[in-house]
Amino acid sequence: MRVVFILAEYSLHNRIVSDYLAARPQDHVALVKVPLVLKGKGRVDTAQRIVPQLSRRFLAGKLLEFAVLLAITLTPKLMRGGAVFRRLRWIARRQGLPFLRTANVMSAEALEFIRAQEPDLVVTLFHQIIKRKLIAIPGDGIVNIHPGLIPEFRGIQPYFWELSEGSPRAGATLHLIEDEKIDAGGVLASTSYETSPGMSVQLNYYLTCQAASHLLPRCLEAFHEGRLTPAPQDPEAGDYWRWPDSEAFTRLRQRGHRLFSWGQLWGILSGRYDDFTAEELLAGDPAPPGPAGPG
Repeated sequence: MRVVFILAEYSLHNRIVSDYLAARPQDHVALVKVPLVLKGKGRVDTAQRIVPQLSRRFLAGKLLEFAVLLAITLTPKLMRGGAVFRRLRWIARRQGLPFLRTANVMSAEALEFIRAQEPDLVVTLFHQIIKRKLIAIPGDGIVNIHPGLIPEFRGIQPYFWELSEGSPRAGATLHLIEDEKIDAGGVLASTSYETSPGMSVQLNYYLTCQAASHLLPRCLEAFHEGRLTPAPQDPEAGDYWRWPDSEAFTRLRQRGHRLFSWGQLWGILSGRYDDFTAEELLAGDPAPPGPAGPG
């Protein structure tokens, strides 16, 4: 297969690329890196739009988490087994992958780069809106990695809302992007696990990405070979979640969760969760009983 990944440069995403390359070394893979911005806006415009919606405690916690992850990303020699935090450009250079850094995935340069890869599939995990010019490029379609369970947790930061709203399960959904609607395309697969007491939002997101990375190669192969039919979504089911406000942050703490945990971060870096497994479900499969979540 020929696959183009479009990802924001966020360290927890890089595990997805590394695991895919290990599982399917025969595939032609290219990487497109985009900044953490919304709807094609710049960093300043994005911050001006988002920051007023956030509680001060939530914003302080996210800034601390970002500072710590940035330091780890820039000092990989201190991480020992923490190759999951390598930067996308480093992965591309080491693996000899075509690589593009762009501020706007819908720019002429980005579209030309993606088109030149002649992709069967495009895989996305970022915040910009995809337009029809990009949707039309891959032969099989665009698969989005949604870091939450659909339809219950569509929208922004579902891995936060899963914990703040007391969901017994968390996970990821692989669905098609068929038009410009958000989180609305046919579902190809999902992966989930039980949430656990004291789980941080950071750990939940890490486990979500790890679970998605395990499922993605099998899902893309089955879909490319015509063995997987997407399940249409009910637009009336579930909820669409927006940026967490102060009340949501309070509920998160009341349920015994938090944004960031030094102990759990050390567990991620030291490989404590490397053997983590989650329930995997392709569209049309009977639902198996779910395993116990991480401790």
